[in-house]
Amino acid sequence: MSESNSWDTEGILSLADVKWIRRFPVDSLQIYFPSSLEIQNELIKNGFNVPADKSRKIKTPIPLIYSNFRGWIKKPDPITYERLIPPEWYGKTPQELGWKETVYNGKKAYYIPEEEVYVYIGSDNSGLIYFKVDIKEYHLERTSIRGVNPEKWTNWAMFYINAKYISELIDIAEASLETFSSFKLNVVKEVQQGGKEVTYYAALPKHKKLGVPIKYYSLCIGCFDKSLKYLEHKAIENNLDTDVIRLLKLRINKSPSVNAGIKIGVAKIKGKESQVMFKLTSNTPTQIKGILKSVIKGKARGKLAFCDHNSKLKLLVIDGYYVYSALRHTMPLLKNL
Repeated sequence: MSESNSWDTEGILSLADVKWIRRFPVDSLQIYFPSSLEIQNELIKNGFNVPADKSRKIKTPIPLIYSNFRGWIKKPDPITYERLIPPEWYGKTPQELGWKETVYNGKKAYYIPEEEVYVYIGSDNSGLIYFKVDIKEYHLERTSIRGVNPEKWTNWAMFYINAKYISELIDIAEASLETFSSFKLNVVKEVQQGGKEVTYYAALPKHKKLGVPIKYYSLCIGCFDKSLKYLEHKAIENNLDTDVIRLLKLRINKSPSVNAGIKIGVAKIKGKESQVMFKLTSNTPTQIKGILKSVIKGKARGKLAFCDHNSKLKLLVIDGYYVYSALRHTMPLLKNL
């Protein structure tokens, strides 16, 4: 870190010495907060029945943040109602949000308008690259109890930028470097979503499932206003005072005790143009005392911190030589996608 950068009492990095270079549109972004056992445990400790209480039929799915902006080759399919957290649970109606109701595969579904999202990329004088995500619009999704499988999830936060920007991204990373480090990176192929997503990312040989090291990250579910309204709604449903929301630790910061990395590379998702991919990963085993199961095992995501939800900070910090090298290693594979 730059010596003049500092950390505040919430563990958030001061960005005073960062020079912001460029803003890129982000094709899509997902943050899988449901895979955080830290957040699940925090909610359980404060009286939320997460994800469900069988006897009272109360379901409290932890929201998955989803934002879909650009990159489609054709009009995207509608999202089925069962995947969505109903807008009424955060004080909105589908009509207010511009959602258009339809039927898809025999199920109620909605077409959701483009959700504007950008990432600001900057650097400091120590060779670090900063990615600050600015999400103008998004929606909340849920994962079914069957789909919530924290024991297997390694990837948990990701965004994609159109591949046409890859040379600019490489140039920004290269400009941050004072010297070129010589280290070996392997390229790993990963296929997900039943073959709907094919990616190539760069990884250190001993950490193939984590990609390359990440210096810092900070993401907060409470800094998404819809999530905060949703938690207020669920507090009432769980017979809690809504003041409990102020007591919750909802920000996840990088922790030295968690093995974390980032998969940087190229991706092809069915129905979309080729993209540059950034996927935050972690694989340190952890477990909590659950409600549906006595013990829930999964992967640690970081350290929880209090947040006043004013900054709306969504930040990733990576050594510039990892960004540069990962993109240089994977750019030739765009032709394979």
